[in-house]
This record gives sequence, structure tokens and C-alpha cells, in this order.
Amino acid sequence: MQDFKRTKLETSYNSQRTEDFSIINGPTGTIKQSDHKFDEQASETSEYQENKSSSLKQPLPIIQQDIEKSEYESQIVESLADSYPGSEIKALIEQKKQRDHKPIYLNIMVVGQSGLGKSTFIDVLLKKKLGTGQIIRDSTLQIQEIQGLITQNDLTLNIKFIDTPGFKHQYSLRSWLKLLCGHIKNQFKSYQQRQNLQYESKEKFQQLSQQDLDERVHVCFYFFSGPRIQTEDLQALKKISGLVNVIPILAKGDSYTKNEIIQLKQQFNDMINEYHIDLFKCQCNNNFHEKSQFGSTTPYVIISSVEQFQIGNHLIYGRKFPWGICDIFNPQHSDLAILYKSLIGHYCLELIKLTNFLYNNYVQQEKQKLKLKQQNQTWLSNLISYLFNR
Repeated sequence: MQDFKRTKLETSYNSQRTEDFSIINGPTGTIKQSDHKFDEQASETSEYQENKSSSLKQPLPIIQQDIEKSEYESQIVESLADSYPGSEIKALIEQKKQRDHKPIYLNIMVVGQSGLGKSTFIDVLLKKKLGTGQIIRDSTLQIQEIQGLITQNDLTLNIKFIDTPGFKHQYSLRSWLKLLCGHIKNQFKSYQQRQNLQYESKEKFQQLSQQDLDERVHVCFYFFSGPRIQTEDLQALKKISGLVNVIPILAKGDSYTKNEIIQLKQQFNDMINEYHIDLFKCQCNNNFHEKSQFGSTTPYVIISSVEQFQIGNHLIYGRKFPWGICDIFNPQHSDLAILYKSLIGHYCLELIKLTNFLYNNYVQQEKQKLKLKQQNQTWLSNLISYLFNR
């Protein structure tokens, strides 16, 4: 009886599942029709994808429409009307140009024995190259400063010549070196005071930093003569070269033959190396190949004269001899033209940069001296206090 009931229940359950399946999937004919519709939809989908891929390969049409700008967009366009891409970079470049166009200061000290034509050398450069018409002076008895100015395009070069007395005219070597070194150090101190002053406030910094003054001595022309290098010259060069860039000058170049000049130059350079004297390296970093006719570049051979002579249509500075006239700016007779061209065109900025190095060395040495002095004073005060408290 129980088996009959179970069989009846299973039969009813299976029939119910068959009915449910037919409801979901439909009759057999319906299934085939749905498969046919599915194939049609699949073919339509593939055709759509093919049309879409082909349309992507074709360039898109350009659609031109007149779109009205909003009030905000119009304001943006108007605000940019006075500007353009890169205008801020151009403004920065102009600002940098103005900063780079600040005047350059080059201070030249001329030193050496008396009677070597140092003052005449300054005068002829001021007359010929700077056009100041300086009056020819007698022997220099004290330090004098003479200003010159070169302006061309946007460049302004302030040249200051510092003329000094010779050490065999009025001064001994020791007092003469004290005078020269004292002047160089005083210029360092003046420069240092102004540098410290500009950092006291923003207003002073803005005011003083724009002046860009520089009273430091950037180069020293040291005049000497033959027929041999003297011990005083070597001692002076050793002392001065620690404070300033030094360029040696062989004065009275018309007093020697070409072979004598070459020998003097070789002798001078050998002794400079032997005594470890650090002179300015007269080297050009570009394609300037103009060389002296007298061998090695340094020392420069100079002839000083303010006499003028008419040669054809030209008025020259030179010296007259029975055998002819010596033109002091002729590279065949003198290195004066080469020296001037090298100094202004190739050495000027390098001399200023090296002066910063010498100035910083001087400041550090002064700080060390001050620190040592304070330590000695502290030690002495402690010793005195100990002795009195025993």
C-alpha cells in the first residue's frame, strides 16, 4: 500500500516537472522558431559591428556650428587679449637683460719703480682709448685715482686707474709695500662694510643692491725693467700677489733688442716659478689667437709715450729716433694694443671673478686674526686674575 502511494506521488511529480519545462522552453516548434530568431539577431549584430569598424576607419566629418559664447567666456577672451603664450617668459628675459646690463667696474692699479712711465702709460690709454684728454702729470708723489668710461650699445664699463708713487723715488721698499697693501685692504673694507650694511633691512638691500658699486682693486700692472730681474721686484710681487691679480709689464720696451726681450721674459718666468709667485694666468678661453712678437705673452712689452706724429693720414703716439718712429700701438713695436684688447675683451670678467676669491680669503684671514686676538686677550685676563687672587 505504501509502495503504491509512493509510485503515484512520483508519477505526479514527474508530470509536474514536464509541464514546468514546457512552460519555460515552450513546445518543440517554438524552440526551433526561437533559434531562427536568434540567428537573425546574431547576423544583424555582426553586420552592425562591421559597419561600425568601417566607419571608424573613415575620417570624421567636421561639424561647424556657430556657438554663442557665454558672458564669462567673453570676459576671459578679453582679459587675454593683451597677452599671448610665452609673454611671461619674454618679460623674464627683459628683466634679466636689465640686470645683465648693469655697469661693469674695473679698477686697475699701476705700480713699480720710479721713472718707468707708469703715469704716461695711464695718460696715453685715457687719451687714445677713452678720450678723456687727461693732462700729463709729473712724477706721482701719492696715490691718485683717474676715471675712464667706455659705453657701447647697452654696455657701460667704468675703468678706474690707480696711479702710485715708485718705491725708489720717495719710499723705501717696506714703506712702499705698506702703502700699496694698505690701499688694497682699505678697498676691501669699504666693500665689506657696504655688503654688511645692505643686509640690515629690506629697504637698504633694495637700495644698495641696485647700485652694484665695486671699489676693490681687480688687477695690478707691475712695471719692471732690465737688464736683469731685481730682488726688490720679486719681494714686491710675492707680497702683492696675495691680495690682487698681478700682470707683469716690461717697461721701456724700446730700450732692448728683440733677442734681449725674449731672454728677459724667459728669465722672469723662471724666477717666478722658482719663488712660487702666483700671478694672473693670461689665457683666453676663446679663439683669440693674437700673440706677441716677442715670444711668451707675459710679461707684456710696453712703450709709454704721449708724443704724437703724423704718418700719412694717421696721427700716432710714439717715440722718434734717428732710425725712425716707434709706434707704441703697433704690435711689431709693443704689446700695448694686445694688452688693452686682452684686458677689456678677454680678462675683464675673469679678473673680477678672481677678485671675489681674493676678497673672501682676506675676510677669512681677518676673522682668524680677530679670533686669535680675542683668545690671547682672554688668556691674558685669566692669567692676571689668577695672579692677583693667589
